[in-house]
Amino acid sequence: MTPRLFLLCGAMVSASILAACGGADLPQPPAQVATAFAQGLDGWQGGYADYHQDTAPGDVVWELRALPAPLAGTAYYTGGTNRSDDLFIYSKKRFGGYAPSTKYKLSFEIEIATNQSSGCVGVGGSPGESVYLVAGAASVEPKTVLSGGEYLLNIERGNQATPGPASQVLGNMANAVADCGPQVYQSKTLASAAPLAVQSDKDGNIWIFFGIDSGFEARSSVFYKSVKVAVAPLN
Repeated sequence: MTPRLFLLCGAMVSASILAACGGADLPQPPAQVATAFAQGLDGWQGGYADYHQDTAPGDVVWELRALPAPLAGTAYYTGGTNRSDDLFIYSKKRFGGYAPSTKYKLSFEIEIATNQSSGCVGVGGSPGESVYLVAGAASVEPKTVLSGGEYLLNIERGNQATPGPASQVLGNMANAVADCGPQVYQSKTLASAAPLAVQSDKDGNIWIFFGIDSGFEARSSVFYKSVKVAVAPLN
């Protein structure tokens, strides 16, 4: 062993140098987190926001369901009636193992099943193009809180088609059936156009969330088939 390498081993400066010195490999944070909902909910928890007490939806659901024909298998179904002209139905989960208080970049890929045809007109907005798929991340748990008489998410996620510092708008619920044609369930994959920056908390945790943000003043729903999030250090 050269003197220089001996000094580095004594200083314990990195996992790669420890491996070269004969030490044990340190655990690496997950480079991707993923859930295929055909296998179950995998710990994702639901919530909803953006409403007042008198416009609270009474029919929000989060559950595993069989996919409607012509699709097959099981997926994560969420839905509810937008009575406030702005309803956000979301799911969240905490992921750990990252470096404490460190910035990361996240790229989302979510596969859904939707029967909302393109080009339809609805109350307040289109049932397809005015219902947005939002994904985001934060160092704190996303929660619905009461603020100024309105129930809102406790992080800056933007609204409907407008992203915020903690979120991205990946697309909308409209499928490939044009001109408001027959409602047929189709699969659709929506992904980040660019990574989203987030900082882990002091314990190395990151909260990830996704959901539908509705400008359509009636019931909206979606089947989530899978969610994948690539995670890398932000250099």
